[in-house]
Amino acid sequence: MSETKKVTLYFVRHGETQFNVEKRMQGHADSPLTEKGVAQARAVGRGLSDIEFKAAYCSESQRVIDTANHALGVRKIPLSTDARLKEMNFGLLESLMISEITARYGNILETLFSLTDFNLAAPEGESYSQLYSRTCLAIDEILKNHEREGGNILVFSHGVTIGNYLMQLTKSQKYLHHDNCSVSVVSYKNGEFEIERLADTSFRERGAN
Repeated sequence: MSETKKVTLYFVRHGETQFNVEKRMQGHADSPLTEKGVAQARAVGRGLSDIEFKAAYCSESQRVIDTANHALGVRKIPLSTDARLKEMNFGLLESLMISEITARYGNILETLFSLTDFNLAAPEGESYSQLYSRTCLAIDEILKNHEREGGNILVFSHGVTIGNYLMQLTKSQKYLHHDNCSVSVVSYKNGEFEIERLADTSFRERGAN
């Protein structure tokens, strides 16, 4: 069996979007980056500019593709899209304002985001377990692609997708909110994962300054 090398994944949540500002549910539904979101993406790119990356992967959602392109800028890093890195599917709640959801479904969001049960799902949506399964398929494939050479890999995705993956991977009891363009860093070698940073905004802040 050939020797495998350490792969370090840099998970980046997309920049602020129109739906974020309007407080609408945004899973498979999409909305464009705001001016602030574009600035955040460029800032996190500058904050990560002194790190050499072998490749970048991103969700198929346009908000994430745009974030990746703004963050990568002129750097010649190959970018691949993967539908399995998309946000959780919120089913019938998609695109609805938080106030509309509360009026229609009561405290459903409080229950859904309590994360006390990974089988929880929005009506006609996807459960946390289903989301974790598809995220794992994508990440496992990325790791297989790069474990012979090793190195740093960018993964642009979504807040719940990243947070849920890291929560279940580490068997944590606590879901950690990921701010727009925050970065989580996870290294992998010989079947072992190590969390180096969680929902860190320092790269974005450094780039903004």
